[in-house]
Parts: sequence; structure tokens; C-alpha cells
Amino acid sequence: MTKIEAGSARGGYHHGDLRQAMITAAEAVLAEKGLAGFTLRECARRAGVSPAAPAHHFGNLTGLLTAIATLGFDGLSDAMEAAAEVAACRANGNRLAAICDAYLATALDKPGRFRVVFGQMGLNWEEPAFKRAAGRAFGILVRETRCELGRESGDDLLARHPPSFAGEPDLAAILFVWSVTHGFTTLLIDGQLDFLAEEGGREVLLGLYSRQLVAILIAALRTLDLPPPEALANPRGDG
Repeated sequence: MTKIEAGSARGGYHHGDLRQAMITAAEAVLAEKGLAGFTLRECARRAGVSPAAPAHHFGNLTGLLTAIATLGFDGLSDAMEAAAEVAACRANGNRLAAICDAYLATALDKPGRFRVVFGQMGLNWEEPAFKRAAGRAFGILVRETRCELGRESGDDLLARHPPSFAGEPDLAAILFVWSVTHGFTTLLIDGQLDFLAEEGGREVLLGLYSRQLVAILIAALRTLDLPPPEALANPRGDG
């Protein structure tokens, strides 16, 4: 009897559950050992299958990591969209501030996924589902930054591949927002700010982020004296 069949006999998963079982096992390994201790063999062992079994769904380690990263991008996008919608319904709500808060909250909730999405291990950037998920997440950031700048924007941004934004007129502002948000998030989940949390714990840092750092970010954007998009697209004034 194979391990998969044995799992079914014990009331475990069957063939149709292998993909999810592997992802669940992989995230458990990430939570316990991080990327440094992440191997396909260990994930297969946790899932109760032979080391060769995952190849059908993922091909190799890169395929499994890409599947996890796709979930990571989808979860991030869902959280940012939900936060933006809530902010839009509030009298003093700010959609950009809301997605910045959601970005941090998502990373804190699933740090393993976050590290896969933005880590140094190889991902398959040509995998269609991954490209779609990555494009949607970055498109939300672009849309909300442009809205904060008073630019017109639309949901068509969410369907674009991230490299296509290289010529975006407001790219500097977009990267500024992402750099502050991602930088603080990474420092926090990696423990680099723990020395500041000795009094009051991590909640002090979370409050600092939500009440001050994001507010500074928004205020900085509002003071930018940006030229109109057409001038940025044609800086020399050529006809």
C-alpha cells in the first residue's frame, strides 16, 4: 500500500487533497524552521507522502514555493481590498493608510508566506496564477497611491504585470509608499525592532506604525509638488 493510500485508509487525505496537504505541510515547516530549513522532502514527510509524490502538482521545490507565494499575494490583496472598502465607508477613513495597515497585519498573521513572497528563494515568475496574483497586489498599491495623489485611477491596474509599471509617472511616490510599509513590516517580523519593544511589547511598535509612521507617509505624499503626468512622461518637453 502506498503512503497516499495508507493515508486514505487512516481517514486522512486522498489523491485530490494532495496539493492542499502539501501546502499545509509546507507552511508548517516554514513556521517552524523558516526558509533555511525548508525542503521538499521535509514537506512530503509532514504530509505523509513519498518524496516523489509532490512532483505531480508542483514539479519541484520552486513549484511548491510559487504556489505558497501565490496564496500569499492573494491573501495580501484580499486584505488590502477589504481594508480600503472599510476606510471608504468611514467619514475620516483613508484608503492608502488602510492598505498600509493591512499589509503589516497580513505579514504578522502569516510571516512564513510573507517571507516566501519576498524572500530570496527562487519562484516561477512565468506561472500564470502567480503573475496574476502579483500583478493584483502591486496594482492595488499603485491605485491607492495614485488616488492619494489626486490622480485618476481604475481597476484595470490590477490586471497589469508589475514590470509594466516601470514607466509609471508616479513611480517614485509608489515606491516610497511601498518602501516605508515593507521596510517597517520586514524589520518587525524579523525581530530587528525587538530592542525597542522591551517596554510595552510589540503593541507599542504597532501603535507607532498605525498612528504616526503611516500618518507621516500620507503627509509627505500630500506635500509633494509633483508635475502633471504628461510632463513626467516627456521631461524634455519634446513634441
